[in-house]
Amino acid sequence: MIVLLWYVVATRKISDLTLLGAGQVSSSDTLLLLDNSDPTDQNKRSAVGSIFTAVPSGTFSAPGVRFEGKTSTGVFSETQGQVGLALGNSRLNLQKVGTTLNIEARDDADQNLDFKLSAQGTGKIRLGSVLAINDLNFIVPNSVDETKVAKFSSINLTAGLTNVYSFPSNEGLTNTTDELVTLKATQTLENKTIASPTFTGTLTIESFTASGSATIGDASADSLTVNAAATFAASTTFSNSLIASQGATITGDVTLNGNLDVRDGDRVKFGDDDDFLVYYFNASDQAYVSTLGTTGLTISSAEIELMNAGHTSYYFKGNETESILYHNNAARITTTATGINIGGAIDAVTSITGSGDVTIATDKFTLDSATGNAVFGGNITGGGNVTATSGTTFQLGSTSSAKLGIGRAASTYNLEVEGSIYSTGSTIIAGNGSAGKFILQKGAAAIGTHFTNNVGTDEMVLDSNANLGIGKSPGQRLDVSGNANIDGDLVIVTTNPSNNTGGKISAREVVLTDPITGSQSTLNYATSGGVSRARVFFTNM
Repeated sequence: MIVLLWYVVATRKISDLTLLGAGQVSSSDTLLLLDNSDPTDQNKRSAVGSIFTAVPSGTFSAPGVRFEGKTSTGVFSETQGQVGLALGNSRLNLQKVGTTLNIEARDDADQNLDFKLSAQGTGKIRLGSVLAINDLNFIVPNSVDETKVAKFSSINLTAGLTNVYSFPSNEGLTNTTDELVTLKATQTLENKTIASPTFTGTLTIESFTASGSATIGDASADSLTVNAAATFAASTTFSNSLIASQGATITGDVTLNGNLDVRDGDRVKFGDDDDFLVYYFNASDQAYVSTLGTTGLTISSAEIELMNAGHTSYYFKGNETESILYHNNAARITTTATGINIGGAIDAVTSITGSGDVTIATDKFTLDSATGNAVFGGNITGGGNVTATSGTTFQLGSTSSAKLGIGRAASTYNLEVEGSIYSTGSTIIAGNGSAGKFILQKGAAAIGTHFTNNVGTDEMVLDSNANLGIGKSPGQRLDVSGNANIDGDLVIVTTNPSNNTGGKISAREVVLTDPITGSQSTLNYATSGGVSRARVFFTNM
């Protein structure tokens, strides 16, 4: 163990020695060394400067030179050419690597550590040499919100050239804050002179003054949009289409050497109140000539014609002597001095009111105004009802071969109906003596015949297998739900005459009733016989 004693005086205790200040010791002063490791030579002396030329290197966690009371704050040197400042968990390393002197801030507690250089007050951090910064790591954060970051890149610069960007003079200007001009951000530029500019997108100009001739665009397809009021003091020539998005007011006559084109849905309006309109709707593919309110429309001409789009077919033609209504370019109705001429058939008539007869060709159609009789020499086709105002008897056809179809054309039977038949009467009568039978025939073999009540519930069913069920769906040739009465004989024949089998009556019991006395005898599984005046006959067929 070596103990350093400062100016040891033999007549005083070590505990009584005064602590010397920093200015009271020089490198030439000597220190008395007490070395108890060598019992033969315990007293030595050494100069102060020689002792502190070899300070322990230490590490950042145990600095070689530590401050009083600070175990991990001091100076250390972990490798040759390196000096570090230990600051608890953090450290600041100064080390030469190649031709570069690196200053590195490290921290064992935080993964990310900021390194801040600050001058006092308004003092500035000045660099006496050229500052070279890696553009991948050079960012400028906002002083308040560090999510707002600007980053600079030199990737687009020409290799081998040093680009110098000079700030313009703001002498005489009141603004001391300006902005960089970027490619896509919305910005306002003031007091700029641009030589030979080329605009590839939309150019919006609030005010434009040209002292000479000005050409906007280099192709006929280019366009100029002027949102403000514009005045053309001299005669103006538009070599291409003129588009006025907010309308045009013209105080003089308009001379057109071409067509007047109006978009779909837009209207040509006439009158101070736009009373007369001409327009076209693309959605309905309809063109309109229209007046509003009570305004009338008069078309005046010596001759008026309505034709198709190709001018090859007439719809209507009129003059002072006649008016002609056409169908597919064929005259159908022509007015005359006395009435009309019909150039075709009358296919349908809602009503005819007149006092005279209507005669159309002999034996074709005659309507007698006196009797009301109508004679048709052909078919009658109608889309409405046949109603009788007097009399209740109708006859269709005069022979047994006459046929009537409802909802379909009758081809086989006298009456053919496509759909259901409903009747409020109580009787259906069919058949005669010459036919010898009355037939109810199904339209399809695989369907049953159902007799239902007024709400459609089955009361009797004849299914597709010819089984008859009364009050139930049949499972046998005759299936009855409920009691049955036979007023007469019941004869059951064998179902297999060759083997004399079948013809059975299966019942839980048979009750024999004497029709005279009313006495009854029951035959069941417990009885062997019964006595009654009425007889049960078992016939061997």
